[in-house]
Amino acid sequence: MTNGNAVRRRLDVGEETVEFFERGDGEPLLLVHAGVFDAWFTPLAHDATLKDFRVLQTRRVGYDTTAPKPGRHLTIADHARHCAAILDSLQIQRAHVLGHSSGSLIGLQLAVERPELVQSLVLVEPAIAPALAPPNEAAGIRESYQAMAAMARAGADLVALFDTFMRQVCAQDYRDVLLAALGPEGIQRAERDCGFFFREEVPAVQHWTFDRAIASRIAQPVLFVQGGDSPSIVHAIIAHIATMLAADTETTTIPGTDHLLPLRDPATLGRLTADFTRRHRITAHI
Repeated sequence: MTNGNAVRRRLDVGEETVEFFERGDGEPLLLVHAGVFDAWFTPLAHDATLKDFRVLQTRRVGYDTTAPKPGRHLTIADHARHCAAILDSLQIQRAHVLGHSSGSLIGLQLAVERPELVQSLVLVEPAIAPALAPPNEAAGIRESYQAMAAMARAGADLVALFDTFMRQVCAQDYRDVLLAALGPEGIQRAERDCGFFFREEVPAVQHWTFDRAIASRIAQPVLFVQGGDSPSIVHAIIAHIATMLAADTETTTIPGTDHLLPLRDPATLGRLTADFTRRHRITAHI
């Protein structure tokens, strides 16, 4: 099946079925989307800034509503192994990885578990995870995550939960941004499909482990991208991760944007990604 110029593929990985779209030629670029819904990278995947890449756009397990729901709780490590399976199935030896929010955590985990697969990392606003937060804020974040997951599992109104989360974490004008980028059907689908995130992914982020010993195993170059209008804790988390990593890191701030960057300004994100990955080309034969 095709999506524009993309080929839709499904891959069985153990108990789960992973879906991804493949388009273009060139050095492989794996897109690992954020939580809540799966279409964060859809505009970017079609943007001309990535025309020279072999783009692999994931739809992470739990976000494909046409596939069976996961029969078990999925951790950040599980999602990273699914990403590795995609690359292995295509016999891709190394790829650049672009992750957003919880997708950034998955990118870091992939670099830890399968470092030979990762050439470089572009991490857009890593999720506000307790493992990455300043010590004085970690407990409060953990409690907030526990409350969200409990509400979702108790049958809370997911549309209301979605609205609250998107306003607090992303921006007050999130609906306008989603409407412009994804259309009314995109907003409706995001609201309909967000249950997996609140019930399952929020606990996965809450319990994810990442410390200096783990971070020291990542040697790939890393570009952090943050919005100038994002909350200060996002900037603090990025600064904290950068000090943990043994790798070379860069941080770029995009003025006038926030956690919605992949939808608000995909062309700028695409240009940053293309420029960074071209400075860290894959030298091995793919």
